[in-house]
Amino acid sequence: MQKPETPTHERKRLESLYDYEVLETPPEPEFDALTELASVICGTPIALISLVDRDRQWFKSKVGLDANETHRDVSFCGHAILETGVFVVEDAREDSRFFDNPLVTGNPLIRFYAGAQLRTPTGEAIGTLCVLDSKPKELSEEKRKALATLANMVIAQFELKKRNRQLTEALELIEGQKLTLLHQSKMSALGEMAGGIAHEINNPLAIIAGYTHRIEAMANGGSGSGDPSKIQHSIEGIKKSVDRISGIIKGLQTFSRDSNSDPLIAHDLGAIIRDSLELCQEGLRTKNIELQVALSEEPITIDCRPSQISQIILNLLHNARDAILSIPGEKWISVSLNRSGPHPVITIEDSGPGVPEALQLKIFQPFFTTKEPGRGTGLGLSISSSLAASNRAELRLVPGKGSSRFEIEFH
Repeated sequence: MQKPETPTHERKRLESLYDYEVLETPPEPEFDALTELASVICGTPIALISLVDRDRQWFKSKVGLDANETHRDVSFCGHAILETGVFVVEDAREDSRFFDNPLVTGNPLIRFYAGAQLRTPTGEAIGTLCVLDSKPKELSEEKRKALATLANMVIAQFELKKRNRQLTEALELIEGQKLTLLHQSKMSALGEMAGGIAHEINNPLAIIAGYTHRIEAMANGGSGSGDPSKIQHSIEGIKKSVDRISGIIKGLQTFSRDSNSDPLIAHDLGAIIRDSLELCQEGLRTKNIELQVALSEEPITIDCRPSQISQIILNLLHNARDAILSIPGEKWISVSLNRSGPHPVITIEDSGPGVPEALQLKIFQPFFTTKEPGRGTGLGLSISSSLAASNRAELRLVPGKGSSRFEIEFH
């Protein structure tokens, strides 16, 4: 018996085989169909998709054979991958390479063998689509061409599955990068809010401290001691300031929560807007920007992820703030919530000059920004648009002159 020689580029050949990640995978209909078709076309009881591994040949698909693999030293396919055309053995008993091969002298009693190489796009033969019979046969030229064509179809399936796997991996990578960008965008917004939040909390803390000193003075017999109305007034002031701080903390909790994997659950849009405004209204006030808020008196409930809606709102508010900081005259930002027919709409508008018509189609593109270098990543509106879509909403710029107006419409 003659053992198959090792191909010159064996290492590269094995790398090509392993790159398909097909070894030890279960049967698949698309491969079994090609094997059965090869058996019918060539008129043989046995047909195999045989992959030549380091020390074995493993059968991805098989017709008429029970074994899952055999040793490479006794394989006909080990010889076939060394050839450039369909490898045919018409009668193995008359062939010096195979007459004493255990697959010839014993089961499956091979007499006839024909194998078409499974050749990768880079030219590596990783196995064969082969047909076998226990009786000597000849294979016509037409059937040889058909067998070679089927072998090419096997490789095409391998390539398709490989590309699909790579696409899946790429999409998973993109999704991971998207989550990273979402986090970075949120942290950027949080950084921008930090100064404003400090003002938001320091003001009610100062009020609490003032009322506390007043109550302490009353307790020590100072001015107003014994006057219940003044004590009650101070207590009410402290309670309001505590509620103010509580609102800021609630807004931070809403904004910072990671809800990417959360289901869409019914929430009051007005409450989400109010929680979001708690984080920036003092910062806007310190920059002499008037915040105009008009919310529906009746609750407007939609299925959403509150932290993502908050992120959209805050991004739009920061963009509006940046757009009007340096303009002369009055500075204002309006936030409203109403219905457009059956659909709730959040509108955020500012007193700025508006988005130039030439840029209106570009502003939602990733990395596009009109800000100075070093200010902003150009991802805010792109990410906000994606977040809106994931909450069954549409973020759009309403064209106009004299202001920038964005709408978030929920469907």
